[in-house]
Amino acid sequence: MKPEELSLLKHYFPEAAVAMVGNMYEQRRFKLHFKRPRSSKLGDFRAPRTKNGICAITLNLDLNPYQMLITYVHEVAHYDVYQQYGSRLVQPHGQEWQDRFSALLQPFMTDTIFPQDVLAQLQHHLNHIKASSTADLKLQRVLQKYDKHPESVKTVESLPAGARFTLKNGLVFQKGEKQRTRYKCYCESNGRWYFVSALAEVQLILK
Repeated sequence: MKPEELSLLKHYFPEAAVAMVGNMYEQRRFKLHFKRPRSSKLGDFRAPRTKNGICAITLNLDLNPYQMLITYVHEVAHYDVYQQYGSRLVQPHGQEWQDRFSALLQPFMTDTIFPQDVLAQLQHHLNHIKASSTADLKLQRVLQKYDKHPESVKTVESLPAGARFTLKNGLVFQKGEKQRTRYKCYCESNGRWYFVSALAEVQLILK
């Protein structure tokens, strides 16, 4: 990659990982885009729409460096599985993807790239891989320690029962009962009930 491109990556990834991130990109053929925050996902892989099209990977630009790196490797694993199997029927996060994700992440698994607490929980995550790092609440709690948030940003699990809050999409909710890893919350904006992740980042509405 060009020096200016590597310099740009330093804004998003751990500095010790930038060269490897760049090499991973150079060895493949996809477009990389940093997108405004999306509440439904941290990033995604998009297969080309035409025969001669180019794959694309998008990443939310508000992720902390460690979450950004994990999400990037997650999506590159999707790219590699697509290149090997095409559109054949393989599960999006099946064994093929799990094996590739684990293999791609291994070179980054050092304490020069990740803090020790993230590294330890990430190793556990690799032994019990889930479809998304956000589905691993223990890993997500550790990663959120490195987010930069204003004081008004909370997680659903940190709010008292019945608290009113807004998500990034602007909808207003009331916190309800816990259902395993999520909370059943009433949406005042449309009168519906939703299951919201315990670690979803919200803005508390003061009564």
